Amino acid sequence: MDDKSSNHNAIPEKVAKVMVDEIFRKNNVNPEEIKNNMTNDQKKMLKEMVEDLKEQVDQFNKGEKDTTKTDE
Repeated sequence: MDDKSSNHNAIPEKVAKVMVDEIFRKNNVNPEEIKNNMTNDQKKMLKEMVEDLKEQVDQFNKGEKDTTKTDE
């Protein structure tokens, strides 16, 4: 992965982290406590959901690149 695409991915990850941290803060949730109380099935489902979302974002970004190329 080149520097440009890794930097492009870093920004959405930072935004997501800030949003999640803010939601936890507003609801008085301790992330470490949640990690320790999750079942293995919940962890597995969460990992699968993240992978699915990453795939959808990649497909969306690929579609944007294709559209940009055809618009030029």
